[in-house]
Amino acid sequence: MEYLGYITLTIFIVTMVLTLLRKINLPVQTVLVLVSLICLIIGAIFRFMSEGFESAVLLPNEMIGGIILHPITALLGGLFLAGALDATRGFDALKVLIEKLKKTPIGLVGTLVIIINLPVIASLPCGRIIAAALLPLLFSFGYEGGMGLLTKTQLVVLIGAFTRNAMGSCGPSPIGGVGQIGEGFLGAFFPTASDGILRSPQAFALIIGTAITALFLKIISTKLYPEDVMLRDKPENQEAEEKTALPEIKAPLTGYLSLIIFVASLLIAIFQPFGKMPVQTVLVAGGILIIIFCRAKIQDLMNGIILLPVTAMASGFMAAGALAATGGFDALGVMLKSLSAVQILGVAGMLAIFVQMQTILPLSCSRILTAALVPVLYLFGPAKFNLLTWPQLAIVMAAYMINATTSCGPSPLGGGGTMGEGQMRAESGYIKGAYTFTSMAIMAPLAAIYMKFMNFTVFSPDNPEFTQNILAIVIYTVVIIGLSVGMMAVMSRLITNDNTKNWRFQLIYFLISGGIAGGTLALAVYNLQIIQIAQGFVGGVIAALLIGVMIPKTLTIVRKTA
Repeated sequence: MEYLGYITLTIFIVTMVLTLLRKINLPVQTVLVLVSLICLIIGAIFRFMSEGFESAVLLPNEMIGGIILHPITALLGGLFLAGALDATRGFDALKVLIEKLKKTPIGLVGTLVIIINLPVIASLPCGRIIAAALLPLLFSFGYEGGMGLLTKTQLVVLIGAFTRNAMGSCGPSPIGGVGQIGEGFLGAFFPTASDGILRSPQAFALIIGTAITALFLKIISTKLYPEDVMLRDKPENQEAEEKTALPEIKAPLTGYLSLIIFVASLLIAIFQPFGKMPVQTVLVAGGILIIIFCRAKIQDLMNGIILLPVTAMASGFMAAGALAATGGFDALGVMLKSLSAVQILGVAGMLAIFVQMQTILPLSCSRILTAALVPVLYLFGPAKFNLLTWPQLAIVMAAYMINATTSCGPSPLGGGGTMGEGQMRAESGYIKGAYTFTSMAIMAPLAAIYMKFMNFTVFSPDNPEFTQNILAIVIYTVVIIGLSVGMMAVMSRLITNDNTKNWRFQLIYFLISGGIAGGTLALAVYNLQIIQIAQGFVGGVIAALLIGVMIPKTLTIVRKTA
């Protein structure tokens, strides 16, 4: 029976890689359902031959028992509420408020900063919801959009940074967010983990990572791919006062009312002012109130609901349940534990690779692999392999989760980043370098540092070993950003017209940054243990290599060979 887990795990990994490389031209959800069925059939045959008919019949029940329903129902509730907001033109009301915000003392720049971070502020269960609503508004800031307030490069940075923030905001979301999968497992030790133990580290890392993404797009991506964005700048000979007339953005009273109900529902779900209640109840109640008082039509409501995250999470949990029932997770855990026995890697190096797993294999929705891999990470703790203590597991979980939730952005399999690329009229793959770099080198280590120095004072059940230390967070953040930006500036100066040479420079940049990220993770987990830090650095370099080789040299080749 021990071979069964390795067989089902191999089937899962091979099919995911082939799907990512577009050798299997089916939706990821379809592939996962088929993989689940194949694993069940193989598992049933193995069990029938070794343990008899009754054991084989019980296998589907074990698979279903491995599915965690709370994140799925919370996601459905969140999408229902967001769909009701969209159906009653609540997003139009938000656009009007943004227009008024531009006329305040914070001006255009301050307004743009708020817009870029609006997804993580709202923290909806899927970033595609707010991206679909606001990306057309961002496009209007450029010359072709009519306002002419931003140049082509500025608009690329704005759209790219906003989309980066959106395709990561599902992680800290309290309404069915991806992070709740990890919080559910951490609840075995931290009694209040469900209150959001992973929320702050993800939000902090995402805000900083969004800023670094904007910088990467500005000084590297625009130089690497100068001809691959079809946006147009304002012609030099055009009169300054000549502008395209834009229709005034208006919103009905029901739009403002639905926006108020939406915000109130979020606040109640997050802060629980009326006592502890299921978040699903709050979200569904908010959606029903919007339908009743704002008279939303069922057809409009259904049009506003995006089903991809739901099907992705459900299929991911199916695959996870099938792997758990057939011993696939045990096999993966044994393999990774064996990898940690390699002297040059150790546990620290293995964790540095594992944390970056979903950026190495970016799928259309982060929930797919998160549902499958979080149980494996959980087994590294006291629950089975005892490679990590509970606080160490929480640190690694924070780093893994932000890396996972941002992985849908650069995915070529219908990832959320394609929405931004389409809006900026860029070739597919334009944002991949910027998005994968910040997930790997900025967000993962910052989330680990934040968890180590900030969150344990709130969520640890006893007197924590790590105490709150804002100064330490500031120092680590400045050092990580300083090193990345410094190397980014050097990389920008080295860019030439030679695509191959540019790609090699970028790969070296990724390798060094990945090593620093792995070393930082080891530092957060093991403190000043030189051997573990060195092992983390090596693991980070290996992960960066697997990520960096997937960055396209030129986008024109990608277009012709797709």
